[in-house]
Amino acid sequence: MSTINSYILRQTLGPLLAAIAIALLVLLTERMLRLLDLVLDTGGGLTVLLQMLAFLVPHYMALALPAAFFLGVLLAFGRLHQNRELDALGSAGVGLRRLVYPVLLLALLLTAISAANFAVGQPYARYIYRALVRDVAEAAANVYLQERTFMEVKGVTFMAERSWRDSHEFAGIFIYEEKESGETTALTARRGSLNAAPQGEQSTLFLLDGVRLEAAPPPAAGGEEPSGAGVLKFDQFQIPIDLAGQKAFRPRGNDERELTLTELWRDRDAPPPGVSGTEMLAEFNDRLVRSLSVLFLPFLAVPFALGSRRARQTFGIVIGLLVLVVYNQMLTIGMSLTAIGRVSPLVGQWLPFVMLAAGSLYLFYRSAYLVPRHGRGLWSPLAAIENLVLALRGGGGRLKRQYPE
Repeated sequence: MSTINSYILRQTLGPLLAAIAIALLVLLTERMLRLLDLVLDTGGGLTVLLQMLAFLVPHYMALALPAAFFLGVLLAFGRLHQNRELDALGSAGVGLRRLVYPVLLLALLLTAISAANFAVGQPYARYIYRALVRDVAEAAANVYLQERTFMEVKGVTFMAERSWRDSHEFAGIFIYEEKESGETTALTARRGSLNAAPQGEQSTLFLLDGVRLEAAPPPAAGGEEPSGAGVLKFDQFQIPIDLAGQKAFRPRGNDERELTLTELWRDRDAPPPGVSGTEMLAEFNDRLVRSLSVLFLPFLAVPFALGSRRARQTFGIVIGLLVLVVYNQMLTIGMSLTAIGRVSPLVGQWLPFVMLAAGSLYLFYRSAYLVPRHGRGLWSPLAAIENLVLALRGGGGRLKRQYPE
């Protein structure tokens, strides 16, 4: 690899990795704050929390990677432009079309990574994350019962006047259960303790000094009167309580987001229950479009890096990121319309992609291949925006600046 290629890649990889790290940190921190209370209540601690956050990385990486790559290329070429290194390379016969080669190789690599993430990484990671959330939520029900709060789990209502979370002991216990046959059971106890079983096993509730009341179901119309109620006083009593369900987590594939790319295409005519064929098709095309979009980001970022040297670089960053936000919203809306069958994927999802690809290639062509008038430097879309602003300020008068200085 030539010295120029290495130099450009170093200038690009630094902002790229920094932007990915910052984006993941912000997104994961926001989710961590919502998961923290749930995880700490189970006694699982930091290990469980880190496992859950790790399986969120593929989802957030799909959001962070395109924007980070765009910023990396824009900042790298913006620095070359501000330091007049592009002018020096151009005078030596090295133009933008040559300088973009190493960035395109990086774009191919990131496109492959993005495609693998969308095809396999995200579906499996989403399924494992959901399984972890389910396990943590049910474990939390085992170990965290708030005082004087009714909690209902699978038809059993539980309430305790006082609770000691460290020892899993309770005082002033009330339990009510209504079976499918109509029989009801009410139970009170002075004290009790919960033997919280591991996931997949049934917990046991030990009760002291209480009363158990059983009532027969109400009679049907014209039927016999119920036989009455049974009352049992006890000093010690233990009952199994299914706070943490024994059933294993469901198989993967509950919805289209848990299916791999090949599974989406294979099962598009036989989708999972509750999922339509159009939703499967919309998800399939959305993953393809978002993966291929990464390949054209360098052609969009380079022109936005060539603004006026007297202008702030943040202007190009803001306008470029605004374009990406608009594009992302177009894909989101197009996917929604495709999922409900209102439009074809060619219109709702592939048309915005073609617009981004064609617009990016056109902007790069204007910057790299067209020679500006009067030799005023490289063309940039920011120059056109500046001209528009000057025209609006001047009431439509003559433009004062046509190319970056």
